[in-house]
Amino acid sequence: MPLISNIENLPELAFDFVIVGGGSAGCVLASRLSEDNACKVLLVESGAYSRHPLIRVPTGVGIIWKQRLFDWQLNSTETPSLNQRKIELMRGKVLGGSSAINAMSHVRGAPADYDGWHDAGCDGWSYDEVAPFFRKSENWIGPPTDHRGCGGPISVSPAQSVDPLYEAWFEAAKSCGHEVIEDYNALPHGVPLEGFARSQQTIGNGYRVTASSAYLEGQQNRPNLCILTQTHVTRINFVGNRAQQIDVISGRDRCQKSFVIDGTLILSAGAFYTPHILMHSGIGPEKVLRQAGLSLRHKSEAVGRNYRDHIAVQINFRRSQKGEFHRQMRLDQLMVQFPMAALFGRGSATRLPGAMHGFVRLESSNASPDIQFLFRGAPKHAAPWWPIISSGYEDGFGIRPVLLHPTSHGTVEAVNTNPLNAPRIDGHYLQTTDDMERLLEGVDIALTLADDNALGPFRKDRKSPIPSKREQRIDWIRQTAVTAHHPCGTCRMGPDESDPLTTDLRLRGFDNLLVVDASAFPRTVSGNINACVYMMAEKIAETLKSPSP
Repeated sequence: MPLISNIENLPELAFDFVIVGGGSAGCVLASRLSEDNACKVLLVESGAYSRHPLIRVPTGVGIIWKQRLFDWQLNSTETPSLNQRKIELMRGKVLGGSSAINAMSHVRGAPADYDGWHDAGCDGWSYDEVAPFFRKSENWIGPPTDHRGCGGPISVSPAQSVDPLYEAWFEAAKSCGHEVIEDYNALPHGVPLEGFARSQQTIGNGYRVTASSAYLEGQQNRPNLCILTQTHVTRINFVGNRAQQIDVISGRDRCQKSFVIDGTLILSAGAFYTPHILMHSGIGPEKVLRQAGLSLRHKSEAVGRNYRDHIAVQINFRRSQKGEFHRQMRLDQLMVQFPMAALFGRGSATRLPGAMHGFVRLESSNASPDIQFLFRGAPKHAAPWWPIISSGYEDGFGIRPVLLHPTSHGTVEAVNTNPLNAPRIDGHYLQTTDDMERLLEGVDIALTLADDNALGPFRKDRKSPIPSKREQRIDWIRQTAVTAHHPCGTCRMGPDESDPLTTDLRLRGFDNLLVVDASAFPRTVSGNINACVYMMAEKIAETLKSPSP
């Protein structure tokens, strides 16, 4: 596996597959397609290769988020429905993509999500048809079940936090009439996703498992796989209906070069950059391209449209006594535990302070949950402390209602002819009344859980941390809501000619161009999206490896 950061060192080969984007989908595709020694594969990634300890050690994610490391530094436009705020939109710029900077949650979503895709005309994407590829990607380190994968590249383990706060949350959930379930990723077909459970995390042997570490490391002996890092694809050039060439800018000196496409081109640049590359290649909405000064090659009005994301608010509570994570953040503990985790995958720095997920349907007739609940056993302002100087930060905990299936949808657009300029991202978050009403219901459920007697010993006081009056609460939501970093749908598949992609993820109107990433989602899924992206890439890789009938 030649790993190349200098474009001049790339061997002169005729590649069967060129994959743009070394994130979750791109790493899967590069690994699976290069299993055939006769198949030559090139993976092109804008970010660098990194084994930084902040990526490898699970608790390093806090610093990554705070400093926005390994990140594209994207933000939304000012959003009228969120009090004119620009919303931070972290996306991974490193080999492994967002799997290297996310919260490590592994959630398939509801079986009904994929049956809904199928019912909307996406043949081949029902839950029965995608479940084998979820299993293929997984190495489940938990109670064995026929519904889980064992031996796959992605290690998935139950959350290891021993904070008694989570047992109290479970008791509160049961007291409030919610079910506590064993495994939200092992539901039999026909069983709705609903209830509260231990989180499942992409952590194996104490380390974060990224798409790069899972699918690419260990492939160093594959001469048919080349990985070109620190190289940004700016444009695709076409001859007739075939992608013939890609233009790139590489390295710190911004060396410009072009590569001939001898085989198939796969875009896996994510929900923001896949449509951006297409637009700079002349494919997209006519008006958007004209305003950006870009020539139109192929009109596809839905490219960059249908942007969906999960919107959430965080409700924080003061904690009566300092918890497990607070003790872990003591400086002398960190100085021992973080190196131990980085070197040996052991110790408290391998355990995240989030250990619980919940899923709730607001109407019993709904096939999929409306709200996901994420739990934190530490406040956002948690930081290292030293007892000689202070007793540390005020401890707390939080619950985060997440709106799973928003009716509001936004846009991603190229802004001018410079492909290095970030796309304009307008989320239209919480623009519809329906979205706000459902999120308000999620907030009500969260407060009811927190007010249960089971949480009493953990709360410093019973004062509501957010406004109680409806209009003030709505304003609080508009002032504090953020995304859960699950962008999708901007180059959706579907059966209609207006859908940019066919249901086998080929770009309509072109012979050798596919899109394989979250931009292809026709609808949102009920939870974090990374597991779904792994599944999608596994499924398409198998299709591409199989001989045509």
